[in-house]
Amino acid sequence: LYLKNSNKSIPTKYLYDDTGSKLFEQICNTEEYYLTRTEKQILNKYSSEISKISNFEEVFELGSGSSKKTKILILEGLKKLTKLTYSSLDISEKALEMSSRQLKNISPFLRVKLFKGDFINDIIKLKPNQKPKLYLFLGSTLGNFNNQLAVKFLNNVSNIMQKNDYFLLGVDKIKNHKIITSAYNDKKGITKKFNKNILSFLNKKFKLNFDKNNFDHFAEFNKKKSQIEMYLEAVTDHKINFPNQETIKINNGDKILTEISRKFSDNTLEVLFKKSELKVIRNFSDNKKYFSLYLLKSMKYS
Repeated sequence: LYLKNSNKSIPTKYLYDDTGSKLFEQICNTEEYYLTRTEKQILNKYSSEISKISNFEEVFELGSGSSKKTKILILEGLKKLTKLTYSSLDISEKALEMSSRQLKNISPFLRVKLFKGDFINDIIKLKPNQKPKLYLFLGSTLGNFNNQLAVKFLNNVSNIMQKNDYFLLGVDKIKNHKIITSAYNDKKGITKKFNKNILSFLNKKFKLNFDKNNFDHFAEFNKKKSQIEMYLEAVTDHKINFPNQETIKINNGDKILTEISRKFSDNTLEVLFKKSELKVIRNFSDNKKYFSLYLLKSMKYS
């Protein structure tokens, strides 16, 4: 936790505990959150082409969520396969449970394997077989990483990929900032609950005394960095007590960064892929160019 600095922040991964994962699924269904439905439209339109190009026999998803979108690709794969393995690596047990529920009754020819872990670091521990795989990282989670972490993650994926493997990556593109900002400030207040839930998780994990009522949800678009920045803003002076008897004072107006969500241009992605040794095979987008799915291969084999 980085609460002593003037630029206070909490690691984003703590947003996605079991409660946070369920709240995020609700956010995905809000009117303002265009990302999920746009990505789903792209998958519905291009899943056949993605399957044909990648010729996958296994699907490996990094950060599964509920796997509703993944189901589209799995059903496409099962049209030509008598056996398909779906694997998922996620930090949240609840997300893995939702994924299992969504997929377990699709087909007797589908095998589901679930792994609990941090997909940034734990992916390098995987020992893949030689079957052609389609790695998935949907939902624009890449936007939650700063540039250094994004390159590290993408490099890890590139390094684990075999000759016949492909990687399907979802990214949110730069657009009118009002559309972007609305997506993180929904009228129903679900994003507000989601953001404040991080405090309950921290209280439980680190035995702290955060009070949700002492903070408000605040999200704004940083034009210079092309990213949404989500904060918890203190509405009163108060103190946070740590188990080692250390105390940190939080002043009224202090902002704690809980998440960034970067929005990408084609040029930014080109540089990022080059640094990560990934080659673009196809770029699938919606008509408004709000969102893109990039089908990639490791440069080791190109």
